Amino acid sequence: MINRLPILVGLLGLWLGAGDAQADGTRFGPADPVAKDPAQFDARRPVARELDMEVPDGFAVSAAGDLIISRPLSQYAKRLEGFGSLVRVLQRSDVAYGNLETTIFDPRSFKGSPYSWNGDWTVSALPAVAGDLRQMGFGMVSRANNHALDWGIEGMQETGRWLDQAGIVHAGAGDTHGAARAPQYLEAPRARVALVSLASTFRPTSESLPASGLAPGRPGVSGLRLAEVLQVPPAALRALQGARCAVQPQHCDEAGTTGELFGQKFRQAEDASRTFSMDPVDLAEILQAVRTAQQHADFVIVAIHSHECSRNCKGGDTPAGAADFLRQLAHDAIDGGADMFVATGNHNLGAIEVYDSPARGKRPVFYGLGNFFWSDIQEPLPADLRRGNEATLAAAWENPARATDYDLTAPLNKQAFATPFTFQSVLAESRFANGELAAIVLHPVEEGYGSSLTTSGIPRLVTDTAEARGIIGQVVLQNERFGIPALDIRYSGSTATVRP
Repeated sequence: MINRLPILVGLLGLWLGAGDAQADGTRFGPADPVAKDPAQFDARRPVARELDMEVPDGFAVSAAGDLIISRPLSQYAKRLEGFGSLVRVLQRSDVAYGNLETTIFDPRSFKGSPYSWNGDWTVSALPAVAGDLRQMGFGMVSRANNHALDWGIEGMQETGRWLDQAGIVHAGAGDTHGAARAPQYLEAPRARVALVSLASTFRPTSESLPASGLAPGRPGVSGLRLAEVLQVPPAALRALQGARCAVQPQHCDEAGTTGELFGQKFRQAEDASRTFSMDPVDLAEILQAVRTAQQHADFVIVAIHSHECSRNCKGGDTPAGAADFLRQLAHDAIDGGADMFVATGNHNLGAIEVYDSPARGKRPVFYGLGNFFWSDIQEPLPADLRRGNEATLAAAWENPARATDYDLTAPLNKQAFATPFTFQSVLAESRFANGELAAIVLHPVEEGYGSSLTTSGIPRLVTDTAEARGIIGQVVLQNERFGIPALDIRYSGSTATVRP
């Protein structure tokens, strides 16, 4: 069980010198209202104690990446031993989490409509998927992502109904702004677990809104708005300023190290990168939700869906790195009450950090878990997706009019996802003891790249040692690129254990 001595010593110091201990207002994260007068609180129930982790030793949380799944798959666990091995990891965990990047509905009775945007797929899943995920062991899923409203508000709502029926806790999307922001709770046998879900990448107008005067609010996802600035070397800055002068002559006499062209802000820097600043109102609401979650739960997961990248953003055949703002967000969330921070969205593995919070001890941060399910069977697809890709169909097929939904998907996949790393990931099993992280077991995963359509995208545990270490090596490289300290990784067969 948890060693209470450090906690009690810390609380004693807090109450003997509350003014000094929290003078900067950040002892328990940026959402801390800061205790002003200890006499206002019951000394036997200090507020600060509610931010401690309250899970028993050996508590295990398995985190998967994007669940892009369209049909029930648990039946393959007996046919594909590697998949069965991963299912057993999920089922033995105290809680298993993944990002549900699809809409669940029954196309035979659905009353909503598709809303494909920017030529992207409108992903969907059959109703049986919800119960199938629960059978595999998933108890919690995040829903704030750029595909949550592929089938409109009706699709978002029906997804929630199927998840509720299956007994899967879900967060990040709701009929009101408050419901989208709010943490949701899983009553696990050994702890109460909270999930806070948000997205920095989402389709325009799909984020929830609060009411404003006579204007009602809006259903949607919990969004974190970002302001992006492109940082460029001097030569690139001059080229951008020249282009700006050509299309906006009124700015030709302006000089400086900043500018804006076609809505993209830029400024001079030594190296090329992208910086993002988080909207302060959104950030404050999110961190308050994290604090609320920790006060009402024994363990808190914070999940963000983010496609943004600050450097190493070539795309295509190169894995994308995470955006720099995620580090600040992860640290603030953990300092304020989170016990695990998970990012998804870039469809490749990212860095892993063991963050040693000054107030809360060691906690895991995953800056990209890749894809866990990657379903190539996506049907139905709407008419505007086909219409927007007529040139692609004409280039790929002699008779485009005969093309099926997958006949469109195949060449689109070639354009964006014809890379082995898209089909490689890890199932991260974090174990806790004495109130903080004890170990992260990384189970390397491959998803049948090049296999038949019905089995492609189903995760399998990698047992080949060389292949496994190659997958873990992607994490090592991302740590170097992202400036995260090297991990203490110890291999045992095909699995790897990270020691804090």
